Amino acid sequence: MSTERPWIESLHAASAALQTVLGALLEAERRFAPPASPLERLQRITTDPAWAWLQGLTGLIADVDHALAHVHDLPESEAAAIGAHARELLSGGGGPTERQFLDHYRGLLQTDPAVAMAHAGALRALGGLPPESGNQSERLHARHQWNERRRFLRLPPRGRGSS
Repeated sequence: MSTERPWIESLHAASAALQTVLGALLEAERRFAPPASPLERLQRITTDPAWAWLQGLTGLIADVDHALAHVHDLPESEAAAIGAHARELLSGGGGPTERQFLDHYRGLLQTDPAVAMAHAGALRALGGLPPESGNQSERLHARHQWNERRRFLRLPPRGRGSS
C-alpha cells in the first residue's frame, strides 16, 4: 500500500468488491435466463435492452479500473467522490441510469443471499475509501473532477487532444 496515497489500494479493493457484486448479479440472473453459451450470454448482456439496467454498475467498474490503470495522480478527493458514487449506486440517490439499476438490484438483493453478501462486502470495501469533504463546494468540485476524468478516459486516444 502506498503511504503517500493509501486510497489507491482502497480503490483496487472497492473495484474488486464491485466486480463481485456484478458476478453475483449475473449468476442470480443466469438461473432465469434461457440456456446460452458464454459468448451468447456476453452478447445479450452487452446489447440486449433487457440488460441495460446493468450499465450503471458495469460503467462504474470500467471507469474505476481505467482510472487506476492510467491515472497516476488521482487525488484523495476524487477517490472520495468515487466511493460516494458507488454507494449511491448500490443504495440509492443517483440519476436515471442508477435508478434503473437500483430498481432491479433491490429485488435480487432481497431474494438472493449471494447478492446480499456481495453487497455487504462492497459497502465494507467502499468504507475504506476517504470520506467526502464536509464542505459542499469542495464535494461538488471533486465529483465534477471525477466526472470529467471519466469523460476524458472514455475518449478514443486520438480524441484526447495532442500536445
